[in-house]
Amino acid sequence: MHRGAVKSYVLCRNLHRFPRAFRYVSVASRNPTCSLSHGFCRQYSEDASELTKPVERFNFQAETRNLLDIVAKSLYSDQEVFIRELVSNASDALEKRRCANLVEGGNADIAYEIKITTDEKARTIMFEDNGIGMDRNDLMKCLGTIAKSGSKEFVEKHKGESNGKNSAESIIGQFGVGFYSAFMVSDEVTVSTRKQGADLGYIWKWNGSDSYSIQEDSSLPVGTRVKVALKPGDASEFSKQQKVIDVINKYSYFITLPITVNGERVNTLNAIWTMNPKEVTPEMHETFFRKIAKTHSPHLIADRPQYTIHYKADAPISIRALLYVPSHNVSQLEFASDSFDSGVSLYARKVLIKANAKELLPRYMRFLVGVVDSEDVPLNLSREMLQMDAVLMKLRRTLTDKVVSFFVTQMRKDRVKYSEFYKGYSLYFKEGICLESDQGVKEQIASLLMFESSNLKPGVKTSLDEYVGRMQENQNEIFYLFAPNRQLAESSPYFEMFKSQNREVLFAYEAADEVVFLSLPQFKQKQLKSVDHWAQYNENTEGEKSSTVIRDTDKKELLDWMKSTLGSVKGSHRVSEHPCVLNVRAEPGMARHLLRIGQVKDMEHLVFLQPTLNVNLSHPIISSLVRLHKTNPKLAQLVAEQIYDNALVTCGLLKDPSNMIERVNRLLSELLKPEAKSSILTP
Repeated sequence: MHRGAVKSYVLCRNLHRFPRAFRYVSVASRNPTCSLSHGFCRQYSEDASELTKPVERFNFQAETRNLLDIVAKSLYSDQEVFIRELVSNASDALEKRRCANLVEGGNADIAYEIKITTDEKARTIMFEDNGIGMDRNDLMKCLGTIAKSGSKEFVEKHKGESNGKNSAESIIGQFGVGFYSAFMVSDEVTVSTRKQGADLGYIWKWNGSDSYSIQEDSSLPVGTRVKVALKPGDASEFSKQQKVIDVINKYSYFITLPITVNGERVNTLNAIWTMNPKEVTPEMHETFFRKIAKTHSPHLIADRPQYTIHYKADAPISIRALLYVPSHNVSQLEFASDSFDSGVSLYARKVLIKANAKELLPRYMRFLVGVVDSEDVPLNLSREMLQMDAVLMKLRRTLTDKVVSFFVTQMRKDRVKYSEFYKGYSLYFKEGICLESDQGVKEQIASLLMFESSNLKPGVKTSLDEYVGRMQENQNEIFYLFAPNRQLAESSPYFEMFKSQNREVLFAYEAADEVVFLSLPQFKQKQLKSVDHWAQYNENTEGEKSSTVIRDTDKKELLDWMKSTLGSVKGSHRVSEHPCVLNVRAEPGMARHLLRIGQVKDMEHLVFLQPTLNVNLSHPIISSLVRLHKTNPKLAQLVAEQIYDNALVTCGLLKDPSNMIERVNRLLSELLKPEAKSSILTP
């Protein structure tokens, strides 16, 4: 359950959201480990001579027994979380006492501390704090019953289910039973406590049965001690000092108050994500980055942050986030895999809730490492399964918007640094566009992309937003051209059509770019169009018309011959510098993608493309064929077929180049024959 629900009324701004009965349950789950005297100067005692009242025995209510049986046996997948729960309870109790003293003018000099003591020989672990403590009424209400309306019916409904884990997860968020996680590992639990302002203390004891006892003890100081007698076997590991230290480092390292294990201070690093960003130095960021890298991303331990995103907000949702972009991208992009590792962990009030929480950010942001701390996230009872409800979705959207906004700002602020980052991480953004289904999300990610442009110098990149800002009046399309490099892009016959009209074209060089543009139909209400596809259906893209020396009768004869040799051929003025340009039925980008992934078989290639060759009758190569196809038909056919394959290469649709290479060799052989030279060179 959300940790904000367990605060006192002074601290918790959300408590009014919960029913009164639920508030008692929430406080109960925290109060059992609430207090110790100032400086631990007074000692707890269970000596019968100091007890002023006889032992009172009580039975757990039937529904409580059933509920605790489920909790103890199956709620938590890792037994070690009982340490996290009891430490968190102690931290809450200390904060409550500190806050109460500030409000009521109490002792302001108390050295608040969480003290853990282990005894391997006795097989025990003990948690002590000098927090707010509990009185008899608290113990009765909080440790003897689950004060939640409908609990009996709930337990009756689930106690007969065969899958205990599912039953336990159904309890998540329904009851505050973090304290009872200790029942998984213990034969006996003893809670010694006295509430601040109370004259008497009490000892609450459970020995594994269906009952518990309460006994007065006037010698107890303010605070709480929880002594857990561990079961033999695996549970006895928690009586070892190093094991406990490891668990503290994993879950509770960033709790502000000191935590000691057998007198040794464990938590020494501040939770810098809760600090004012202006107060956090670069050295502090590097130290913290290495700390979380060591815990969650060991491959980054020697790295440094390239970017730091330190974000704090209280509305529309409480967020304290500290995210880093590593200097080097060492993650693996697995586009086909549904599973992925997240480097961002979720905390609630500085306590780890879930490491590598992939629910916090979309898949394409998995290169980020860091922490997110929120008091508004609804958690399951054991904090191990997050509920994907409206609040968590709001947290995810808020974080995503902030990260995208951060990178957009960095792009404008320092293009050189952003470009260096973009080299290593742009594929993540492109993946996000391909995998997201929402057009708004696609456009949000697309604002982070950069490409070279025909209007800019080589090596200089522009964003889609910047392109839109430079668009010609009445231009409704964003034009792009896919090519392996700039030289090939600028020499493309498709680009020739746009160059003559001074239209800006984005150049996309990476294989993923084509899939990205196919997945992004529009941006800022402007259609994205590939120049090779757009030119096929827009007559206005014709190039400059040049006069031709071919007579009309020769034109018809040549085109008829080329049609019989190649298929669909027609004369065109679309290009003036190239001999021809190819049109295909399918969108060229999609056609290239399908060919690349093997979705089009060899025999279906031309049927799928249905290509039409547009020949420039003014080009010397084409005009030479008028005579060559009469004087040397064999050589003319090789030339025509090579022209056709050249056009396929130009638009990236040549499926198998081996045939073309063989033809080139035959063509060279024919050209080197004396009679071929004579037929070509003779005017």
